[in-house]
Amino acid sequence: MKFTKLSLSSVFMWVLTAFARVQAASDWPLEVDLGWQEAVLSVSNILQWQTQLQDIAGWEPIYSGDMDRRQLEKWGLSREVLATVTVMRNPGETQGLVRLVQFYGAEQIQIRSSAQSWDTGGFLSLLLRSRGVDKNFADARRYQWTGYNDPVTLFLGPKRRLRNVVLRGPDGINFGVYERVVPALYGWPNLKKMSRPFNSMQIIKDRDATVSFYEDVLGFVSMSIGNSPAARVEANNFGLPANLVTSTPLKSAIMHPVGGESGRVEFVEWDGLDGRDLSDRAVAPNLGILTLRFPVSDAAGRAAGIMKKGGRLMAEPTTVSMLPYGDVSLFSVITPDGIFLEFFEPL
Repeated sequence: MKFTKLSLSSVFMWVLTAFARVQAASDWPLEVDLGWQEAVLSVSNILQWQTQLQDIAGWEPIYSGDMDRRQLEKWGLSREVLATVTVMRNPGETQGLVRLVQFYGAEQIQIRSSAQSWDTGGFLSLLLRSRGVDKNFADARRYQWTGYNDPVTLFLGPKRRLRNVVLRGPDGINFGVYERVVPALYGWPNLKKMSRPFNSMQIIKDRDATVSFYEDVLGFVSMSIGNSPAARVEANNFGLPANLVTSTPLKSAIMHPVGGESGRVEFVEWDGLDGRDLSDRAVAPNLGILTLRFPVSDAAGRAAGIMKKGGRLMAEPTTVSMLPYGDVSLFSVITPDGIFLEFFEPL
């Protein structure tokens, strides 16, 4: 049988459609009220990102298609703006997904364009685990990715040592990659190249105010609060000048809805360092890490509770199609640091 170019294209589109239908019919396992399920990344070239994440991280695509028009409207975008998505995961995982979104018909700037690690606004990075940070760095360098520094060893006490690099990819998107040296990392059976994202980091102006918002308005719990500068002068993963390492307090916090391992949020305030404030850029369709999505058991009740506690919604609960999960009730919240978080209830 002889195929023309047109028929080959038709076959390809049929395969994509069939793949999407399989995903749409699936009952994706979601753990509600237990941390964020996925991170949404606005990218300039979705195919480039898919190729590079497959090679560098070992992740796989599980769904590709058009974004629901209702979702674009909730982001305040005009009808002329369209978007396609590809959802990727670390094989074997159902949480910590990454949703790549490419917009069409819209002007864009990078949220954290040319940003230093002390510039506030947006998300600095997604955090991943690794069993070989130096190999990850070498793989990323083949695609011209860079870092705030080459991989460094972090001495976090006599019984805790990590190897880390913050990879700086296209579109102002970063990945903080951590290799446990002491103590050894146990579990994480699906970790081959880089794990699923399990945490996220923001650089903020006022750590205490942010912690209060997450505790009092969103109902999160604090897992770690830090206030100390580094103990020794050495190269560091944030690219901070060596003469400032021991004199600049790093005010940090790690928080989670219930105190779990995956789906955390982390904040850093550099006490004494002033940088640019990029928070007004942290909106769609700008390029970078756009938002985190948290599955919840009662979207309407959660949204009402947040407003009652003084929180501000960017969008009230609305039904949208969000494959591979199917239809969901989705709403978004503005934080004191100018980013928006999304919460959704599977329907």
